[in-house]
Amino acid sequence: MRNRRKPGSRRYKDYEDNLLNIAVELVKNKNISSYEAEKQFGIPRRTIANKVKLKHMKKIGSPSRLSKEEEDKIVEALILCGEYGCPLTRFELRMIVHNYLTKNNKLWIFNDKLPGERWVREFLNRHKEKLTLRSTQNIKSSRASKTITEYEEYFENLKKSLVNVKAHNIVNFDETNLTDDPGSQKCIFKREKNIQIRF
Repeated sequence: MRNRRKPGSRRYKDYEDNLLNIAVELVKNKNISSYEAEKQFGIPRRTIANKVKLKHMKKIGSPSRLSKEEEDKIVEALILCGEYGCPLTRFELRMIVHNYLTKNNKLWIFNDKLPGERWVREFLNRHKEKLTLRSTQNIKSSRASKTITEYEEYFENLKKSLVNVKAHNIVNFDETNLTDDPGSQKCIFKREKNIQIRF
């Protein structure tokens, strides 16, 4: 269970980075004082002053488990999977990362276990400019790409093949009741891209 902030203790970061950047620029250019910036943006004066003096420039929180280069490659792979019509779920992402760590003798990073759900959430948050979660349906891309003309041709051919066939001799059968589709899933896609088809 994660630790909760004690009542009355100092607030942790509760402001957007872009607001901090604006406040720092205003103070650095002497448009306003750090005191005025604190009141206007709700950001502690000490934080603004440190950024102006280029102190404590590292990102808040613990460092990511994987390097930036490794995470960038994972992002590229996730985007490619979505574009090829087979986007990955959060669990599949965990499996792929685990497999990568196994091959590179880095299982110790996650204590020889799969990366957790929390890591996935933080990973997606770090790359929210490129990645997003969307719901999918289990349907083949070939079926989804059929045109109205193709369907009309199918039914015209069906009419011809059913000539002189009595109604009680016509049986319909398809894979509907044999599907293993558990329903819609959430998969990872490139942000601002049309919903992909999973098959």
